[in-house]
This record gives sequence, C-alpha cells and structure tokens, in this order.
Amino acid sequence: MKKQFTLFISVLAFLFAISGNAWAKSKKTVRIGNVNGSGSFNYSGNISIAKELGYLEEEFEKIGYAVEYYAFENGVYANEAFVAGDIDFAFIGDVPGITGLVNGIGTTWIGIDEVVTPIGIAVKKGSPIRKPQDFIGKTVSVAIGTNNHLLYANYFRDAGIAENQFETANLNSANGRAAVISGKVDAAIGNIIDLVPLEQSGQIDIIFTTAERPEWHSQLLLVGRTKFLKSNPKTGVALFKALIRARQTAIKNPKKFYGAISANQLKDYPDQAEKYLNPDKEFKNYIAKITQNNITRAQNLQEFFVSIGRFQKKIDVSSFIDTSYYEKASKELGITE
Repeated sequence: MKKQFTLFISVLAFLFAISGNAWAKSKKTVRIGNVNGSGSFNYSGNISIAKELGYLEEEFEKIGYAVEYYAFENGVYANEAFVAGDIDFAFIGDVPGITGLVNGIGTTWIGIDEVVTPIGIAVKKGSPIRKPQDFIGKTVSVAIGTNNHLLYANYFRDAGIAENQFETANLNSANGRAAVISGKVDAAIGNIIDLVPLEQSGQIDIIFTTAERPEWHSQLLLVGRTKFLKSNPKTGVALFKALIRARQTAIKNPKKFYGAISANQLKDYPDQAEKYLNPDKEFKNYIAKITQNNITRAQNLQEFFVSIGRFQKKIDVSSFIDTSYYEKASKELGITE
C-alpha cells in the first residue's frame, strides 16, 4: 500500500510538472530592453522601481505574458536589436531613440521615463575653472553626437564662447571622467549619476548641471516595436500600468528607491539623489506621459543634429508618437498623473 501511495504521488508530481511546463510554454513573451551605459542589468529610472517591485511581471501576467529583460551598453545596440526583432520595448536615450525614428527602423515613441536626467560639467578637484569664460584655451571632453554634445553646444553658445576658443576631446563619458581626474583634459561633460560619486569622493568638482537649465536636460524615451504593438496592443497598456503604479509607490517612500532609480550608483548619496532625481518630492519627472514640452525638446535636439550633419533630414518628431497606451492604462487604473 505504501509503495502504491508513493507511486501515486510520483505520478501526480510528474503530471503537475508536465502541465506546468506546458502552461509556461503557452505564455507569450514580452522583451524589454534598457540602455544604461554599462550593459549590466542594473536598470535605472522608473522602470527599475517597477522591476524591483514585481509590477511588470504582475501586469504582464494578467494578460498572459512572461517578461524577459535585456540590457545594452548604448542605444546603437538597442536599435540593432529592434531591427533584428529581438526586443519589443526599450528605454533609450533621446539621441539614439530619435535616430531610430529618423532611420525608420520600425519603432514608435510611446512614453517617457526618467525625463529629468541632469547632465553636468566636471573639473578636477580644486580647478579654478568655474564659468564658460574660464574654458578659453582649455580642453573639454565630450562624446560628439550624444546628448552631452547638445549641452556642450548650448553651454558655450549661450555664453558667447566660440568652439575655436578652446580644444575639444571626443571621448566617451567614462574616458572623459578618467581624463579629468588624471589631468589630461580640463573638463568633461557627463551624466550626473556618474559624476556625483566622484564629487563625493573628492576627485572632481561639478561646476554646472542642467538642473540650472532644465530645457537642456536629456530625455529617456520609451519606444516600442511598431509591428509588435499593433499585434499585441495590450502589452503597451500593461507596461504603463506597471510604471504608473511604480511612481505612486515611490511617492510614499522615496528614499527607498533612490538607489534603484540611479542603477544603485547613488544609493550611498540619498541627499544628492533627492536633489537631482526627485527635486519636487513627488517624482513628477517620472510621469510616463509625453507632453508638448517633451516633444519640443526632442524636436530641438533633432534639428540640432541636422545642423551638425548627424541627421540628413529634418523630421516631425510628433508623427512617430502614440500616447494611446498610456491614456488607456491611466483610465483603467483610475489615476491621473
């Protein structure tokens, strides 16, 4: 009798395993990419909160989808993944995001995440450089063709300083920071998330950030693969539900999430994280809704890169936007942000 009972349990367990595997295989998959500069799986911005709390899995589970996460070192790789059909959504910087739209890779701009991502100008600790005029005859590091390049152009143009009055070193952000610390260049432009730890450790001084000029902030675009969205419209709604819920949770306990939204780079500096990433105390910079201000800034960026030859033609950025997924998610949740 005991042997029969044991056999029954074994068969039952086997049947459960088979049915469980069959159920798992019957589920569809949504693939979400994120660009964070390192290729690690430490996501940043509002998506990191939704991911940490399991809201993404919850919302996609409701409509029969499993979630797979992908991380990319830069937006070029993310765009290549879209072209290959390897990802369905991505949180991507405004420059590569708009590049994808301009080149017709089959993406649609559906939302915003981490709208306020301050960019800063760093000099070596103790440097006398403090204002644009101090850069005359100096060397500035910037990654040409990035949103850092746009700040670089605006900062000096606004002060009436011509590019021939100083030298430019075309270095990526990481190499630029290293060059400042070693004294090989006089200043570097980069994301505030990367600069704050170096400032707090006494290696650099941050002399300017776009917190002083919000119109120069970079933007992180939420884009979706157009064909996938058309065939799977519920996924866009589910994604926004997770993001909206994440922001609402973060408002209640902001300090808990400062590490997450900065890819853990500012977890040891909550005061600096609050200063730069949650200045209004309500995470309004993580509202996923695309506004006219977002569109105007994206259009200005696109036209800037046309002017320097990065893009060959001017486009109407708004023609690539679809806000219906966000609007439906907000309506179903009964939350107006």
